[in-house]
Amino acid sequence: MNVMMSEEEKTKMFDLARKLEAEGKKDEAHEIAMKIPLAPHLAMALKEVCGADYVRNEGFNLSEAEAEYGKDWLDK
Repeated sequence: MNVMMSEEEKTKMFDLARKLEAEGKKDEAHEIAMKIPLAPHLAMALKEVCGADYVRNEGFNLSEAEAEYGKDWLDK
């Protein structure tokens, strides 16, 4: 599920992911990190380098990219 977040919410999620990583809880840290919206320019770069299917299938939160580029941006 792609959810928009405030900058404060993103910071809290980053902090939690870093804390979990430091505790050796890599899978949990990854799960939390994937919930943070990917910046639109990074999502577009991933699409260009890795392809739309990779971006679509990896479980990134693409809510900000969809808001900026439109729901069908991966198919363009």
